Amino acid sequence: MTNHKWGSKPMMLGLALMSSLCVLGAASTQGAEAKISWQVEWEKTVKAGEQEGQLVLYAQSGFGEMFEKSDFQKKFPKIKVVLVSARGAELVSRIMAERRAGKFIADVGIDFGNDSPWNLYQAKVLDPVPSVFFLPEVADAAAWWQGKHQYIDPEGKYIFVYVGVPQYFVAYNKNLVNREELKSYWDLLSPKWKGKITAFDPQSSGYGATAARFFYHHPELGPKFLKRFYSEMDVTIYRQIPQGEDWLAAGKYSLCLCRHQSIGEAIQQGLPVDEINAHVLKEAPGLGSNSQTLILLNKAPHPNAAKLFINWFLSKEGQTDFQNASASGPEGALSSLRMDVPKDGIPPRNRIVPGVKYVVQWNPNMLDMKPIRQLISEAIAEGKKN
Repeated sequence: MTNHKWGSKPMMLGLALMSSLCVLGAASTQGAEAKISWQVEWEKTVKAGEQEGQLVLYAQSGFGEMFEKSDFQKKFPKIKVVLVSARGAELVSRIMAERRAGKFIADVGIDFGNDSPWNLYQAKVLDPVPSVFFLPEVADAAAWWQGKHQYIDPEGKYIFVYVGVPQYFVAYNKNLVNREELKSYWDLLSPKWKGKITAFDPQSSGYGATAARFFYHHPELGPKFLKRFYSEMDVTIYRQIPQGEDWLAAGKYSLCLCRHQSIGEAIQQGLPVDEINAHVLKEAPGLGSNSQTLILLNKAPHPNAAKLFINWFLSKEGQTDFQNASASGPEGALSSLRMDVPKDGIPPRNRIVPGVKYVVQWNPNMLDMKPIRQLISEAIAEGKKN
């Protein structure tokens, strides 16, 4: 037997090898423990959710058809999904009325819009969405756009945004407009378009408000653009969809700030209309949530089912499932902000273009419509005088 003294080269190499093996062993053990930890939590949550037996989702109208194509109910057949659908404002009123009566019915709100969950956030009826994260791939934001989870609320934890869609605001009649004439939003202010533009009511909620917010808060457009547009261009405002879209297709107007879903339907019908790709205009395009937000109601009656749903839905599997299911909608598949989900099935119009600096439309500073509505009212009044 050969004896080695402490400090000799062979002894040091042996100790180094043993040390490395110990470190690797410890890391392997820790990794196994971590894996076991979330797997145990998953199994525990599935079992508890199945015992609750139900999940109540409040969602805007239209989500139901999409959800019918989702795999969640198939994957967890012992949890009955109850879907309550209505307009966002109606769901907010319903939730608040239920709570005043001491009833807590909704677990999760999904496809909930921007303004509606904001109202619930202000009413303090929400729990932080990250408080229920336990899947490592959900808690880790590295796979998401810009390497972070996106939220509307200023605290960054109550209103989760899981979709990003480039916003196209301007549609045109192909028989009346040469697309090459419009290279910037400022080109809409050309005298040749005066009296030839129609726009969905910017004082309303929904699409009209979305377009007004975009122009008002855009660093290259701002209040000046919005004021000139409504004071100088003799814009015809419509309030009933698809009136403006029909006017545009018939050639009554050359340009329209139209609801893009309606324009998409008109294009599919072969009508002479199209959208201006926001990526070809001089100004940075907007990126919106397309109403795809997720909230967790506090005092949820089925907390484990809600926890299970949120972790599954925000996982790669769940977001892949969502993207595929969303293809049944009028706009085609929507792009998840989870960037490790394949985007092959996303229509070009709905894709986030790498390298483009977007003006994000879920900034909480954009939600206050009062100054925007006041500016537009004053601009319209000024236009009528001239």
